[in-house]
Amino acid sequence: MKTKETLLKILVNNKGRFISGEALSEKLKISRSAVWKHIARLREEGYTINAVSRRGYKMGAHQDVFNRYAIASQLNTTVLGRNLIFYDEIDSTNNELKRLAANGAAEGTVVVAETQSCGRGRRGRVWNSKPGLGIYMSVLLKPDISPEYVQVITLAASSAVCSAIMPFIDVKPGIKWPNDILIDNRKVCGILTEMTAEPEKVHSVIVGIGINVNHREDDFCEELKNTAASLRCFSKSDISRSMLAAKVLEELENLYLDFSSNKNADRLLNIWRSFSVTIGYDIIIYQGDKSIKAKALDVADNGCLLVQTQDGRRQLISSGEISIRLT
Repeated sequence: MKTKETLLKILVNNKGRFISGEALSEKLKISRSAVWKHIARLREEGYTINAVSRRGYKMGAHQDVFNRYAIASQLNTTVLGRNLIFYDEIDSTNNELKRLAANGAAEGTVVVAETQSCGRGRRGRVWNSKPGLGIYMSVLLKPDISPEYVQVITLAASSAVCSAIMPFIDVKPGIKWPNDILIDNRKVCGILTEMTAEPEKVHSVIVGIGINVNHREDDFCEELKNTAASLRCFSKSDISRSMLAAKVLEELENLYLDFSSNKNADRLLNIWRSFSVTIGYDIIIYQGDKSIKAKALDVADNGCLLVQTQDGRRQLISSGEISIRLT
């Protein structure tokens, strides 16, 4: 970890408390003059850091500085984000991570962008990626699983996002199978999972996560105002994107490593079920030009959706899009 990153982590971990220049000098093994220079650089990046003679330095309260150092300084993971790459603008974080993976990027590599020029959702839809408001990031995973279980990774990601955003908002989020995060029936997060595999082996999985964080109602175009929302719409104050991004990575690593080491998805599937707004509801499944009316019964061990169609048959749905029939 670089010196400035370590300094930022110390200040964040001691937020609200002064820490002396001497203590920082000893922890970082640099001179007090060098500490001051790093503090000055952090202030230039937008951090509010108070300095008081004979007391030291203290990080200000809420601030939404969003860059590599801000995320890394709040990250407590062993794999995800250890190699974290930040762009002010990129075509798509998924596209960039595909390029990096093709050149041998390690598992856990994360690409984050302030904005995307070609952000994508499921089925090739455009994902609106305004700067200064959302989180747009992609994570590279290399699970030792067969392709039929890749949907479990998608469910792990949606479960991790819900667990991460809970402390920041006033209402409980829900998951529409497999990975749309909804609040008040409006979408606040989309997840795009892309896999590279052979018939029997997964080589890599790229999980793209786009979260609407601090958007106001007016930030959404007329077409989206009734179907999209942000976390800020359900929070009393703006939310630190760097803190939330770090929390999502921590929650995802926790579920992913548990699944990878135990070869068992029970824990993460139970978390997914606890957030589900799909199970128990009548739904319509869209697969190409075909639509099927059914009732969602459960999620299977491989992440597929177990449904019962109107003729009483039970079947597993591995792909497609669903809508919830509320009446």
